[in-house]
Amino acid sequence: LLLIAGRCYAGEFDELTPEQRIADFRTEAAYENEAGVAIGARFRHVPSRFVLDILRIQSLPQAFVWVNTFAPSDQGEPHTLEHLLLGKGTVGRRVASLEEMSLGNSSAFTQQRRTCYHFHTAAGSGVFFDLFEAKLDAMLHPNYSDEEIRREVCNIGVASQPDGAVRLEEKGTVYNEMVSSFERPWGNLYHELGRMVYGAGHPLSYSSGGPPEGIRDLTPAEIRTFHGSTHHLNNM
Repeated sequence: LLLIAGRCYAGEFDELTPEQRIADFRTEAAYENEAGVAIGARFRHVPSRFVLDILRIQSLPQAFVWVNTFAPSDQGEPHTLEHLLLGKGTVGRRVASLEEMSLGNSSAFTQQRRTCYHFHTAAGSGVFFDLFEAKLDAMLHPNYSDEEIRREVCNIGVASQPDGAVRLEEKGTVYNEMVSSFERPWGNLYHELGRMVYGAGHPLSYSSGGPPEGIRDLTPAEIRTFHGSTHHLNNM
């Protein structure tokens, strides 16, 4: 990746040829601006089939990565992984700390078909590639614990009342977010429309975020299985 980027930053997009091999990548296309000047190219990693688009633009070094994450159920697996990968476990917490020290900024969102991650840094291209490597490693090789999954997804906690009494309460970042979504009319409407259009059991009929009743049943084992089936290079 560094070899490709180095050549591209040197202004050699116009020298690329079809099917050219650079390291383990093969050239698939060149991108031109309105003046016909080559400003980018698409490469494919031959061993894994990972697609890499590089564009030279007048901005901070930045990346946009997405993973194809068709929901296998109404338990919210895609949205849950968005929350877990880049902030939980020692690997995720390292990425979060590295981003802050690298003058970086990032965000993520889950769509019906894919989960998207994007970030940039004002510290230059060298720092950018270090951060890019760390983020990809966290997405591919997370090490969050089962307890971290439960606390992020849905768990039962104790809440104190103003009069000093205590009660049990459902908690969890993902759970609370989706309760809020399904309390609004459009959340339920969109979910029901998916079932009407695609039919029950179709991947696009499921909620990628998960309705509250589905999130309650999500287990750490199911999250790990979903991660293994989606977060690999030829699906990104």
